Amino acid sequence: APTPSQHAAVAAFEPRTLRILEERRREFQRRRDFLLPALSRLGFEFPGRPRGAFYLYADCSRVTGDSERLAADLLEAEGVAVTPGLDFGRHEPRRHLRFSYTTGLDALDEGVSRIRRFLG
Repeated sequence: APTPSQHAAVAAFEPRTLRILEERRREFQRRRDFLLPALSRLGFEFPGRPRGAFYLYADCSRVTGDSERLAADLLEAEGVAVTPGLDFGRHEPRRHLRFSYTTGLDALDEGVSRIRRFLG
C-alpha cells in the first residue's frame, strides 16, 4: 500500500480518531432511532433495524403502489427528498423508498412533519 494510505490507516486507530468516530456512530444511531418509529407510525414498514447504515429502506406499499410517484410528489408538494426503490435494485422497487438520515434531528423531524401533512 502507498505510504500515505499506511499513515491514514494508523491515524484511524488513534484514540482521538476513535472518539470522533464513536461520536458519529452514536449520532447516526440517534437519528435512526428517531426516524424509524416516526415513519412506522405513518404506515411505512421495515423488515428490520439497520445496524450500520445511514438510511432506512422502507416498504411503502401501505401508503402507495408507486414509490417513484410518491417520491416525486413529496419533493414537489413538500420539498422532502426521498429516493424510490427503482434506484436500488429490482426486488419490488415500486413498493420501497429509501430515507437517508445524514442530516440533523431537527431537519428529520421537519421532514416527518411534512410527510405526515402530505399523507393527510
